[in-house]
Amino acid sequence: MDRETLNEMVKLKFAVRKADGTVIDLVKLAADADYADAVLSAAENLPDESLVLLAMTLRDKFGLLSAQPATALREAAPAEKKSASPATERYTYGARS
Repeated sequence: MDRETLNEMVKLKFAVRKADGTVIDLVKLAADADYADAVLSAAENLPDESLVLLAMTLRDKFGLLSAQPATALREAAPAEKKSASPATERYTYGARS
């Protein structure tokens, strides 16, 4: 783990303790993906924008962010197909109608 990630983890620990009173175990945060997901989710729900950004950055560095957008993209894909208009309706308001 690089020094920048360690610094961000420490910043998150003290900022969450100050904002919420929750104590974060840094060793468990680095080693346990389920614990990290729970802690980062709790930090993302706090009203401090810098905490949310820090939690998202750590989520990305821990590899926990890559699985989330894929499900959102799968749900959005059928909605896009339904909104597409057929080719026959393309020129209904043009000069040739």
